[in-house]
Amino acid sequence: MRIFRLLILFFLTCPFLAVAQESNISGHFGIKAGPSVTTLRVSGITPNSPRRKFDYHLGGMYRLRLNQFVIQPEVLISLKGGTFVTERVGGRQTTRNNFNYLSVPVMFGYIPTEGITLQLGPEFSYAFDTPNGPGRKQDIGLAVGAHYDFLDMLDKFSLQLRYIYGLKNVAPPSDPALNVDYRNRVLQLSIVYNFYKKK
Repeated sequence: MRIFRLLILFFLTCPFLAVAQESNISGHFGIKAGPSVTTLRVSGITPNSPRRKFDYHLGGMYRLRLNQFVIQPEVLISLKGGTFVTERVGGRQTTRNNFNYLSVPVMFGYIPTEGITLQLGPEFSYAFDTPNGPGRKQDIGLAVGAHYDFLDMLDKFSLQLRYIYGLKNVAPPSDPALNVDYRNRVLQLSIVYNFYKKK
């Protein structure tokens, strides 16, 4: 099943755990959740006008640090798709696009100053079968964002801001002559709880 291919990327990082025990590499697990603002970039001939929608995401991550560099694979349940407003005879129709994904972002980061990490990496997603779901199960996006570690009393918490730029057409099947193209766009704000001992 293709869903397992997404999980392979996460588990490929497991060998790093053994390395971390024998060197100065540090790593820890964490859980994260938060709101998302989702929409679809639409091109082609379609009566649908995209609108933003508030969704959510939640899941887990592993953060591996070597000096000023970080690799951070994650496994998330994330909702995407935004909302469509369609002009019809007699009024407008609003459709909530419920694109439910299992997403595996793999973020690569650089720490310019302690507490702040700038991140960039791919996000691989697989859609569950749901009403108003995408026409394509697989999606790939480019994610860019920042990670902020709280200090002092809140040092087990972090804040993440991330933008995901979908690269694949997830439009439902339609007349090829229409050449409709829908691509996910997502802005995420996450609260992270880190599982490590206080310094």
